[in-house]
Amino acid sequence: MKYKWNYKYAQSSQPLFGENPSLICQEYKNLPAVDLSPSLFIGDGEGRNSRFIANSNIDVTAIDFSGVATKKALKVDKKLGVQVNRYVADAKYWNDKNKKFQSCFMIFLHVPKKERQAIFSNIKKILNIGGNLFIEGFSVQQMQYHSGGPRDPNLLYDTELIVKELSSFALIKSNVTEEFLNNAPGHVGLASINRLHFTKTIP
Repeated sequence: MKYKWNYKYAQSSQPLFGENPSLICQEYKNLPAVDLSPSLFIGDGEGRNSRFIANSNIDVTAIDFSGVATKKALKVDKKLGVQVNRYVADAKYWNDKNKKFQSCFMIFLHVPKKERQAIFSNIKKILNIGGNLFIEGFSVQQMQYHSGGPRDPNLLYDTELIVKELSSFALIKSNVTEEFLNNAPGHVGLASINRLHFTKTIP
């Protein structure tokens, strides 16, 4: 999987998913800093989302298992003068031994069930009690569209299933929408998007 994404990022002369931040970042950007900082971005790719939140003077850390994507992200960070702590790492295991996080963003990260559950387990360990988890990705209804994302329904987001897998979290908001994506060249066209907001309630 890592080699697949390294290849994709290396072959694209432009940002693979565009430069505009995802809507869930735009929606929650203006939360008080105490509810966001420090913030962790998982599977952050070329950095469009973490960079957007870091511009609000939030302490941001981002991880991705693609070294190619991370290198590209760092290059843009430097060009724009944005500070993001970036690591090439596996979200199932990574942690910062020096701090826990107040928020975590998991955006368009579609992985098999066992891997997703391992990521959720790790998020539980590194997120503060009362911390916020924001998830955005293709819903199970995406199978009827051809705007991007996996063609395996098991990799898509089903709210009921995610709630069960996040038993230590309380669901604050869930919203499935049909909308047009223009995150060229990766996601373009009519799509079904699931956005979820959880808060950690159990240690």
